[in-house]
Amino acid sequence: MAHVDGLERMKRLLEELGDPEKDFKVFHVAGTNGKGSTVSMIALMLEQKGYNVGVYTSPHLESYCERFQIWNGEHRLITEKRYEELGRCVDEAASRLPEALRYGSKTGITVFERLTAIAYMWFAEERPDYVVLECGLGGRLDSTNTIERPLVSVITQVGMDHTAILGRTILKIAAEKAGIIKPGVPVVSQTEDLLVRNVFTRIARERGCDFYDASLLFDQLKGTKLPLQGKHQLKNYATACAAMQAAGLEPETFNEDTAVPSTCYGRFEIIGKDPYWILDGGHNPDAIDALADTYTSWSRKNKIRRTLVIFGCMKDKNYGRMVQSITAKLKGCTYATVTIHDERAADSETLGEAIAGYGRNVICYDDAEEAFASAKDQNYEAVLVTGSIYLVGEMRRLLLEQAG
Repeated sequence: MAHVDGLERMKRLLEELGDPEKDFKVFHVAGTNGKGSTVSMIALMLEQKGYNVGVYTSPHLESYCERFQIWNGEHRLITEKRYEELGRCVDEAASRLPEALRYGSKTGITVFERLTAIAYMWFAEERPDYVVLECGLGGRLDSTNTIERPLVSVITQVGMDHTAILGRTILKIAAEKAGIIKPGVPVVSQTEDLLVRNVFTRIARERGCDFYDASLLFDQLKGTKLPLQGKHQLKNYATACAAMQAAGLEPETFNEDTAVPSTCYGRFEIIGKDPYWILDGGHNPDAIDALADTYTSWSRKNKIRRTLVIFGCMKDKNYGRMVQSITAKLKGCTYATVTIHDERAADSETLGEAIAGYGRNVICYDDAEEAFASAKDQNYEAVLVTGSIYLVGEMRRLLLEQAG
């Protein structure tokens, strides 16, 4: 987010950089869950039509460079060299900001403001036909909300996450997400929650926006085979289709053989077969609910009987509710907890106590490396890693290093 100063600091920073974002044709995507997959599906549809597409997502699995991509038949990341060069340009511009606007960090701006400015500068250089921007947090005060007139404002599922910042009720969170709605710009909503939808339709009406209800497409698209696992991905596909229609473009058809883009790594990603390693960055209760349903269906289909669930998350998350969901829905599993390499991480012992409270066997590990070394030597048919995209990134790196 752009912190307490609203968007003023971000706007002044962009002025110092020459407003690199002013000519972008943008699909702007906010939401609690599903926005990363929806961004990928919109970008893939545009790419299949032959367009060059700039893609800005967050967070990353292993490198900041993953957040900045150009899709034009190949999915190209910004180079480390160019990322560092543009970062220095942004830092120099930030140093010229008035003292009253400066954030309490070495650069005077937040990490996400810096990353968003780098994205805008790189896309201005690359000149893609379209840009698909994923909000980092919320919407109203998010650094990406400096796009004054996107082609479409898209809001995926809304749930209880980041409540200390966005508000402690679903309606307050919905109002923050609705902050990306701009006068006269079409709005696409995925939510099936009537109260949340009423927030969006009211604001859309007040701002003179056409409203597209993606949930009306769910039944129409039922049965569509997608390359991503989980019934919830059908909702994301419907949302992408509605976004294309809102922009005056014909949606593209996907099937189970459609290549999964790298931006979807860590979303029920399956690596290996003996055992299967399933990596899913679900990091809030709604995401864990969807993951548990998806894994239950997948494990039955593949006759999996011995599963290890490796869980780690940030301490500011509602891990009690996440643990409640995963232990209730995933039967007969062994559990392990880890402390992620991040100062915000919940301690593995604390997470282990929460899991043990539901009568489940659990092993607590100091870090992902220890859990990985132990898991690969056990007789599990599947290892499910979840709770945080950062934990998924750590495990993915270990798996790929092992594979050589």
